[in-house]
Amino acid sequence: MLGNFVGNMANPLGSWTDMAVAFGLLASFSALAIGMIPMRPAVKAAVYGVFVLSTALLVVIGFSTAFGLTLAAAIFLFVYLSRVEKDFLFHIKGGKENFFSRPTFLPIVLAVVALLMFVNPTLSETRGKLNNVISEKFEVSNSDVRPTLSATLGISKAVLSNSGLLGSGPNTFGQDWMIFKPLDINATPFWGVAFPFGVGFIPTQIASTGILGSALWLAFFALLLTLALRTLNKVPESRAVRFVTISTLLVSLFLWVSVIFYVPSSALFCLAFLFTGLLLSLTRDHGLVSSYVVSLKENTPARPVALVFMLLALLAMGYFGFLGGKRTLASYHFEKAVKISNAEGDHYKEIGDELMKALRFNSTDIYFDSLSRLNFSKAQAAANSKEGDPEANKAIFEEGLRSSIQAARSAVAANPASYANWIALGNIYSSLVPEPLKVEGAYENAKSAYGEAMRRNPNNPELPLFLARLEIGKGNAEEARSYIRSSIALKEDYADAYMLLAQLEIQEKNIPAAIASTEVLAKMAPENAGVHFELGVLKYSNNDFEAALVSLKEALRISPDYANAKYYLALSYTQLGMKEEARVELEALLTANPDNKELKSALEALNKPKSR
Repeated sequence: MLGNFVGNMANPLGSWTDMAVAFGLLASFSALAIGMIPMRPAVKAAVYGVFVLSTALLVVIGFSTAFGLTLAAAIFLFVYLSRVEKDFLFHIKGGKENFFSRPTFLPIVLAVVALLMFVNPTLSETRGKLNNVISEKFEVSNSDVRPTLSATLGISKAVLSNSGLLGSGPNTFGQDWMIFKPLDINATPFWGVAFPFGVGFIPTQIASTGILGSALWLAFFALLLTLALRTLNKVPESRAVRFVTISTLLVSLFLWVSVIFYVPSSALFCLAFLFTGLLLSLTRDHGLVSSYVVSLKENTPARPVALVFMLLALLAMGYFGFLGGKRTLASYHFEKAVKISNAEGDHYKEIGDELMKALRFNSTDIYFDSLSRLNFSKAQAAANSKEGDPEANKAIFEEGLRSSIQAARSAVAANPASYANWIALGNIYSSLVPEPLKVEGAYENAKSAYGEAMRRNPNNPELPLFLARLEIGKGNAEEARSYIRSSIALKEDYADAYMLLAQLEIQEKNIPAAIASTEVLAKMAPENAGVHFELGVLKYSNNDFEAALVSLKEALRISPDYANAKYYLALSYTQLGMKEEARVELEALLTANPDNKELKSALEALNKPKSR
């Protein structure tokens, strides 16, 4: 619902970061309630419990932005309660007031806790920072990865230089990020992530809505701040009305400030608008803002305009409700297709029918891409089939391939700004370049599609590798090397690039170059047994048997049951004249594989005495 139930930590408000913001708000609200309203002991104990539990859960989740927001709210409560509510009457046992009974006590406690967690001091070199210690204690993991403020503003600056007035459009920050992201992001694990938002929702809108949209947001916050100042300068005399007004103001400000510093869920957005509407209604009733009432019962000049406006609003609601219903049905059929695809057996027709139903309700690129992949899988199955009539299989292959290309092109047409759609189209054509398929024009079409993808994601090191694989399929080894070098230039520690380079050098019978590339790969993936095995085999084929021993032993250290590594280790021992060590390895392998003729032959050759 509202896109919030995604993942194991999902909840009605969204992610755990949203829950942290909600707990900070709940703790602040509880502190305000205890500071303003006289309560019976049982009720007061319950509200104290809410305060303690909310604060504790806020600390356990450990979201720094929530701590900052809670600290600001606590300071606001302290100032308000110490200045405006100073005439509050306490029911104190014995008639004496102490520090713990003051209305500012809980805001002070909340401020101290939020400040401590926001600073997040290092407890020790071994235990690390305070947040990490608490997370390990309660076994809670909450990661919040997003672009920094400087990176977000850098993207906005680049976008506004091209589309200053209106920006790049709604929900396009991910595309803007791929085009203008800083190159040093490639050195992080998040080099391939298309962040849909920047550091916060409002900073993201600078790029998405341009100068005009940013000015409207600025006007909204200016009006909200003006309303808040008017509310604080003229609070109602009634304690109950005053509490409702101030608490509504607190919630509204808390949620809207959170929109600046992070991206809340749609549920929290709805709450922000809801409480802002309540605040506006309360301040209108108190005469803090002026209003103009149009009565539909009276025949006034404004009545026709109001009726037209209401009619347009109803039509708009009906239209958007109709679109929402169509998208819901499309999503239902798409989810049904996913479930069928996870079932055993071939269900091409059933999956295709569900995807076509989804496309009838909503022609989005995701559904077209899924249909393209389905048809391509169908074509591959027909091409590899050893059963049935060859001519019939050929016809199924050609039809599946044609439908796959058509669906991929439809995905591009539906969303040409997505580099992933261009890659999907390029991959289909790329598979038709080498033998035995080798379709004329596939190479040119694949290269064109990959070029469009690189225009939309120029700093992605993965894209040159697609072009390198295309050139390998075409037989252009030197061009492939050039693209691989471009990929490494974008990301020096890109393991896939070194792996492809090693495969290319092996294919070109250039073993020393393949060894050099694989050695770099082994340094980047020191715990990958497969990489060390490949390096050992390459060194063995290059007659460097001592170096092969080192790599193969490293592979076995990581994976002691790696049979192929044991076999090549035995061969390396044999080449170095270490027959006893080789015999031990071969006998162990033969025990696990008693019917392996190759092992028997190797062991017999080892035991055979040399002829003089």
